[in-house]
Amino acid sequence: MLICVPSSRLILPLTSTLLVLLLGGQTTISIDIHRRYPRAYIHRHSLQTPRTRPPGFGQQGPAEVFHLVNDITSLIHGYRDDSNQPPTVLLHNRVPMKDGLEFYSVPKKLIFEKPPHFTADNHFSGDHVMNFIGERGFGITLTCRRDRLPGELKKFVHHEKKDSSDPRVKVMKYQQPICCIKQIPATESTKAYTKTLVSFQSTGSTNIAGVNNLPSLSLYVMEKSRGRGGAKRKWGVEMNEAREIYLTHYSGIDAADHMIKNAGIRYITWKYWHAPYLHALSLGVIAAYDMYRECCDGDLDADWEIPERKRMSFADFRLLLSKQMLEYSPANNEYAGDEKFRDNTRATKKRRLTTGENESESTFPDTGVTMDNLEVASRSRLCEPCPKLRSHFQHIQKASNDKPCEVCGRKCRYWCTLCKKQMCTNPGRMWDGAQCAFLYHSEEFFGLSLSDWKDVQGKSDPTKWTPPSEEKIARNARYIERLKGGTM
Repeated sequence: MLICVPSSRLILPLTSTLLVLLLGGQTTISIDIHRRYPRAYIHRHSLQTPRTRPPGFGQQGPAEVFHLVNDITSLIHGYRDDSNQPPTVLLHNRVPMKDGLEFYSVPKKLIFEKPPHFTADNHFSGDHVMNFIGERGFGITLTCRRDRLPGELKKFVHHEKKDSSDPRVKVMKYQQPICCIKQIPATESTKAYTKTLVSFQSTGSTNIAGVNNLPSLSLYVMEKSRGRGGAKRKWGVEMNEAREIYLTHYSGIDAADHMIKNAGIRYITWKYWHAPYLHALSLGVIAAYDMYRECCDGDLDADWEIPERKRMSFADFRLLLSKQMLEYSPANNEYAGDEKFRDNTRATKKRRLTTGENESESTFPDTGVTMDNLEVASRSRLCEPCPKLRSHFQHIQKASNDKPCEVCGRKCRYWCTLCKKQMCTNPGRMWDGAQCAFLYHSEEFFGLSLSDWKDVQGKSDPTKWTPPSEEKIARNARYIERLKGGTM
């Protein structure tokens, strides 16, 4: 049923709001309005094979909305896929499966309690986009392009450009906006939703479309002001609920762009691929500042609350961030990947340990060892399975004859009397940390040793066994971890 009325009250719930916006020229990103946390994004490039345009979504903007909505759907509480399983995200670590190498999936963190509301510009508009959004229970508010208006409504709404000198334009400033409403009932696979189209001429040939977005619609005046003190001036502008929802929410784009400009993370280069990287780096700084402000609010932890007047501004935050970056050295070993830097690898073992860790491990309070001391020592000194491993190492003795090692396959004369297996302790009379003995007694090597090996027919033939590579040992370790966690 289609209803066209000058003004109407619509009682529809407004959910939490997201922005779908175009940033950086080649990236479509969905971010929160007030916190500016990126939730989903699509970077435009010719190798975007997983992001093919689905049937009915031939235009670039609607196709991107299709994929972004699917990404956001998996972040909503209660979401289940077609097999009634919770959402999963693909990681880069590979594990051995029957059909070859496949990705290992782990649960994804859910963020939204209910489907959020999107706000977008006319690049993403279209009647098919609104149907797709509404059938899945989302809401959206977006400006509607004149070439994407519903066919049966085009003759009733404003779609032609008007000259400002035309007297009809001034008359329309005092008329109620046109509101078109269409309610679609629910089906077995889709949800019920309400589509709206608001048209008004005074600010141009403006049409704002939406799904589940308008609690009411009327014409009123909003006060605007600029300047300070005696130079402050005020004036009124025409407004209605649809225009206010769009402008209020979409202003997050201007705020994000302004903060990206203030970050100043840019330089002149012919390498065009640096631009999206610098843009993403700026977004990361902005998100970090919003995280800082969220912590200062005290909702996460009351001890973190800081009054508004004492919080760092975005400029002070960037200055402190730059200072920490310039003063930091990978030799501190405080972040993942620091051990790969040249400043760290060329240093002696004693210098690789940070000063803070050494002090935390060796300096104990009067009451004795604390949990902080224990956590630091567990990363550099303590080994949890040490008692069991020590028991096996104490039972390694010299045998009377040479046999192949269970790990490397070389002939050796040492064996574990508890396991009844041969293994190297110092191959070639050179101390290597007893790697073979350690590997044989570790979980990551279980199933790969000489005595564990079996061919495709299930027969054990030591002459066909070969020592496993480091990559195979790493894959087996991940397989054992999943086996222990019950995710097989």
